[in-house]
Amino acid sequence: MSENILVAVAWPYANGSLHLGQVAGAYLPPDILARYHRTRGNEVLMVSGSDQHGTPITIKAEQEGKKPEEIAAYYYKEFCDSWLVA
Repeated sequence: MSENILVAVAWPYANGSLHLGQVAGAYLPPDILARYHRTRGNEVLMVSGSDQHGTPITIKAEQEGKKPEEIAAYYYKEFCDSWLVA
């Protein structure tokens, strides 16, 4: 009998480019877990995204003389492009 499995990935702040630490710490472990459960025949929903609020984004915006929403939108698009998300 299959189970329904939810894998919720930690969301990195959208205040800079993705880096190896985010891939190894936030994305790889849940991906392995999701793939394991799929091989067991379970239905898996893996949800991810980027954190678009918070102090790190505000600080980056102040450093670059931009609005926080501009910073978040820029890096969110970069994240999507990195993962080939349409």
